[in-house]
Amino acid sequence: MKKKILFLLLVFSVFLCFGESKTKDRLTPGRGEVVIVGKLTVHVSNEKYFEFFAKTWGVTDLTKQDSYVIFDDSYEDSFNKDFLNEDEDSDDAEYDVCSANEFFVSKRKVKRNELTATTPVLWCFCSDDEFQVFLPLYFKAAIPKSEQYIYVGNFDYYLDGASFSTTRIEVSDNFDEAKSFLETKYGREINLCRVEINNLD
Repeated sequence: MKKKILFLLLVFSVFLCFGESKTKDRLTPGRGEVVIVGKLTVHVSNEKYFEFFAKTWGVTDLTKQDSYVIFDDSYEDSFNKDFLNEDEDSDDAEYDVCSANEFFVSKRKVKRNELTATTPVLWCFCSDDEFQVFLPLYFKAAIPKSEQYIYVGNFDYYLDGASFSTTRIEVSDNFDEAKSFLETKYGREINLCRVEINNLD
């Protein structure tokens, strides 16, 4: 009986280590890659009619917090998946599901020391995949040589109209909080680099 318990404990610990290793591997930048970190916040101008619009889009539970999906460059066929039915901590998918106002982490490719972000963010009001909009996360940034962890800023999106289209994006700086978040996530000190982004549409 003791041998069986010891064996089960060993298997369980190996499984935990393997899972943790996969997560770290997925979020560890390789050659020609960087990990970007930032935060998204959404503001809607039609809050007075939000419940009406939500019900029009088929939302049944308005108490859930908004969430969003951020994609890594290497994730293919990203828009043909039912993201919110996946485990948030899934290790085999190249995207992360984040709660509203949480920092995101995403691995991106860098060419000639320039990062070009072209993948939109999928925002789900009330965490409902029937009520979702795409937010533009398009920008370029010069990446200093040998830097691997990049802070791109806090993005505030202002949405308007029944279709919740983006009318304005403001970018602010909250570097210290981002660094603390990243070090907690990785469990070690991270050399986080702040960069200036441009060509934001």
